[in-house]
Amino acid sequence: MEAVDKVNPEVAHLFVAKQARRRALAALSFPEKVKAVVKLQQMAAPLLRARERIVRPWSCSPT
Repeated sequence: MEAVDKVNPEVAHLFVAKQARRRALAALSFPEKVKAVVKLQQMAAPLLRARERIVRPWSCSPT
């Protein structure tokens, strides 16, 4: 296999955006991170229930 020396500019942009997103998520406070996890759980719940899995997303009260 040949090493890739040149990266397509569009792909390079995606890598930069991914890195920026990761840094932004890392900078969130702990309560904001928990809210993000709860939101992901709520988004995934209907799909998992359709596969007949038992799902109970965490509940958190808005502050």
